[in-house]
Amino acid sequence: MSLYFSAIAVLVGAILYGLSLTTLYWLEDELNRRTLVQTSPMAINAFRAGAESPLQLNTNIKAYNDLNAIPQQYPFIKQLPLGFIDELHDTFTDDLFVLRSEYQQEGETKPLIIIMNAAQVELSNQEWRNINITILAVTFLLFILFGFAISKLIRRLVSPVRQLSDQLKLVQAPSAFKVSSGAALEFSELAASLNQYQRQIDKLIKQEQAFSRYASHELRTPLTVIQGAGRLLQQQGNEAFKIRQRDRIVNAANDMQHTIDALLSLVRHEDEHYSEQQRVLTQAELSKVIRYVQPLADSKAVVIDVDIQAEPLIAPSEAVLRMLLINLLSNAINASERGEIELKVNQEAIWVVDHGRGLTRNERDQQGHGLGLLIVDALCQRYQWKFSLQDTEPGCIAMLHFPHA
Repeated sequence: MSLYFSAIAVLVGAILYGLSLTTLYWLEDELNRRTLVQTSPMAINAFRAGAESPLQLNTNIKAYNDLNAIPQQYPFIKQLPLGFIDELHDTFTDDLFVLRSEYQQEGETKPLIIIMNAAQVELSNQEWRNINITILAVTFLLFILFGFAISKLIRRLVSPVRQLSDQLKLVQAPSAFKVSSGAALEFSELAASLNQYQRQIDKLIKQEQAFSRYASHELRTPLTVIQGAGRLLQQQGNEAFKIRQRDRIVNAANDMQHTIDALLSLVRHEDEHYSEQQRVLTQAELSKVIRYVQPLADSKAVVIDVDIQAEPLIAPSEAVLRMLLINLLSNAINASERGEIELKVNQEAIWVVDHGRGLTRNERDQQGHGLGLLIVDALCQRYQWKFSLQDTEPGCIAMLHFPHA
């Protein structure tokens, strides 16, 4: 990269040097040509007034109106076409600026030749050498400045890219992507975006791991119950005992079915081609959830008070909502010693309010009952719900806020 920009700098310097010299040569010749054009009226007036060739206009310029009067050392001047005005190089001993024209005098066409000695009006060789040295010095200075600017540009543009590339190639991703302090603002923003994406990826990985733990736990528990009840049924027992074991098997199978339905509902919801219709959250559905957690509440001497102010429209399936509420209610029951837990529902949200010890750090992070609060938050994100926890003294308020409210 450095060699590439250095080559560009050398090329730009050479172009500037060539353009500068070419422009100076052109300006010098153009000024001399204009001098000849401006002196031609003066020569014509002098010849019309009776002046003879050669006419000395100044120390460097002579005018002729007779071709025979032109000095013998300049024979090619007679052959120049009309309208010629330019410098003749190396044709004669001296370089000359020549203007070839004609004018009218007493009804007769007269030739007009104006000759100017170029050596006396042009810059000398020494002066041109000085100019060349000056241009080269300026070009070299520009080369140094350009090289310095390129090095700064490389540090600000190329180095941050290399730093981020090296960090991305690491087998173990860094805790945070970062670039040098002198990097351009855009690269700092890029590093911040990479860090944000990395945090999102880590969060998604934790959520998927939590889902795996949930599926393993929630499916293993009823399977254990079914296996245990099945072994008990093989033993001798009265009919009431067998009925209880069959009921345990049925309840465990129902729990497994709820878990599977919830997982399938989530998979369908993540499919971009699947659009789940909203449904009404009924009191009967909430009563099923209360009945499921009632044994746990009875063991802690906790009363669950249900306040249904409205039956809202919601998107999650019955199985998903069951998992959400069981998780929140179980956490509230486990955090309480006697007392009351409130379950409130209206058109905007669902509240679970307890007056116990509140949530510990582990429960807040990932260790809630069943899904865990981390999974509750993930489920709410998938349905565009807002999940919030508010500590109170004593107790805690967990709220599921609907997106349309």
